[in-house]
Amino acid sequence: MIENDYELIHSAQEGNEDAINYIYKKYKPIIIKKSNNAIIKATNLGIEINDIMQECYIALKEAIDSFKEQDETTFYTFANLCIDRQILSYIKRLKAGKGRILNEAIFIDENLENILTTSIDTEDEMIINEQEENIIERIMQELSQSEIEVFKLKLKGYSYEEISKKLNKDHKAIYNSFQRIK
Repeated sequence: MIENDYELIHSAQEGNEDAINYIYKKYKPIIIKKSNNAIIKATNLGIEINDIMQECYIALKEAIDSFKEQDETTFYTFANLCIDRQILSYIKRLKAGKGRILNEAIFIDENLENILTTSIDTEDEMIINEQEENIIERIMQELSQSEIEVFKLKLKGYSYEEISKKLNKDHKAIYNSFQRIK
């Protein structure tokens, strides 16, 4: 049984999924409150509450990974600071137009394969394949190495769970990577 926050964080840093999930559950009310406050301040930016919450969970995961007990602060204080900074950074990026590409992106889902495999003239098929390759190439230029790995596997039809196992990464990390890719 984990007795204090320091043990819980240490266990999460070692990859204990139960500890990570417990921290996510414990901080969910804080994330909801901070997200609701942030969405009010960013009403004209065209974002949704889930976008801000996702940023908060990314910040919480980074707080878990980088927290050091010897920094003479509680994890609660450190996590709150990380979440606040992530929200501010996210809103600044949106105001600067850096999120415009994501906001205007076309949603890629599992039905893409069905659309691409319908019967088409050979010439049209070659044009579509070339366009698809160009789009994929442009997307890949914008991604980190980790996101490229996730993207390639998703294009091959792997599920989040399969990608998670194949790359030996947390399911939430794969989901977060795919959200950034979109």
